[in-house]
Amino acid sequence: MKKISPELNSLFWTQLYGALNDNLFKSALVILITYKSISLFGVNPASMVALCGGVFILPFLLASATSGQLADKLDRVWLTYRIKEAEVVIAGLGALGLLTENYYLMLLVLFLLGMQSTFFGPIKYSLIPNYTPKEKLIFANAMVSSGTFVAILIGTILGGIFASFHNNYWPLVAVLMIVAWLGLYYAKKLPLEGVSAREHVKVDWNFYTSTRDILRLVFKNSKVALLIIGLSWFWFMGAGLLSILPLIAKEIFNGNEHIATLMLFTFTIGMGVGPFLLDKLSRGKVRRWVIPMSLVAMTFVIFDLSFAIKSASKASFLLSLIEPVNIKDFFKLDMSVRIILDLFLLSVFGGMFTVPQFAELQRITNGDELSRIVAGNNIINALAMVSISLILMVFHQQHFSLSLIMGILGFFNILMCVALMYFYKEEFNKFWRF
Repeated sequence: MKKISPELNSLFWTQLYGALNDNLFKSALVILITYKSISLFGVNPASMVALCGGVFILPFLLASATSGQLADKLDRVWLTYRIKEAEVVIAGLGALGLLTENYYLMLLVLFLLGMQSTFFGPIKYSLIPNYTPKEKLIFANAMVSSGTFVAILIGTILGGIFASFHNNYWPLVAVLMIVAWLGLYYAKKLPLEGVSAREHVKVDWNFYTSTRDILRLVFKNSKVALLIIGLSWFWFMGAGLLSILPLIAKEIFNGNEHIATLMLFTFTIGMGVGPFLLDKLSRGKVRRWVIPMSLVAMTFVIFDLSFAIKSASKASFLLSLIEPVNIKDFFKLDMSVRIILDLFLLSVFGGMFTVPQFAELQRITNGDELSRIVAGNNIINALAMVSISLILMVFHQQHFSLSLIMGILGFFNILMCVALMYFYKEEFNKFWRF
């Protein structure tokens, strides 16, 4: 096990607890809206669930540019203190909303959680190089990204469990507050950078002009732009695949909620394994040929998953006539093991695709610009996730089968593979000569 600095360890726990609280509250709110049939603003419960996703991601579109400018201008650790203090207050508002069953307030809290994540995101990735030598950047990014995915998994599962406690919100409230205070505790362990305000960095509170300036900065350097396009493609595919998993569990296997959780768990574990496997294989060095090669591997797995879903769907009609399938019976069904293995491999290669790009982004970007570059990445990531959501809505409206949808996503991936092989042709050719 590689030795990590105390600062990186504190940063790891700070971001993990933040992601945990975000997903804990969001998952609980979605479950409550679904099973209590909550309608607000004249919107039905099914659409309310989609609205929750939009409410959480909206701050990333509105405030990422300004958050990046602030992080590059001020002491990033000082900002982290303020953001985590705000999270404690937001968690308190969430507790009030839950205990009074005020869903309008809960939606506001979800928006505020998205906002504090928006301001912390650029700080998190721009602090990693401060606490890590360049030769360990892949390991450090693997560690942080794995923590994020584990927090998403645990938060999603715990949120669903606590929301099912039949109007007893105190356990959820207690965990929300404890996690917020733990995030603040570890944030306070980070040493201040000790820098004064960087006068050359201007903070623009205008959404349009600040976003325009950030995107100009991103696309000024073609290598930076390529890395961010690659990272956004990961979120495009990842958000699409994650939204399909519950449908595979329910519609293909007639599985209960535990099957959907199993698939989410498998996908999340793979995302954690992939970066560490890459760090081991590459001996901590950023090897850019891994980027297109891992995407090629993902494409093969996506098509195999499409064929497996098509084969499994032949029995879905008979499965629909029986009780929902549990985990024990699930593994007796045709294609169940193959689909689980595909999900694991897909997420492993996904982790190997994204982490070297973040490490390379940190390596080639000027430290005074890194937070703004990460903020620009967050904006494009958010647009990518919104885009795949709209595309999948159209596919579902047209009653496309899940197998066909996976095949189309595989075709999209082929196009991106060709593009990345072209832009990384020098590294790709070195790989084949090697």
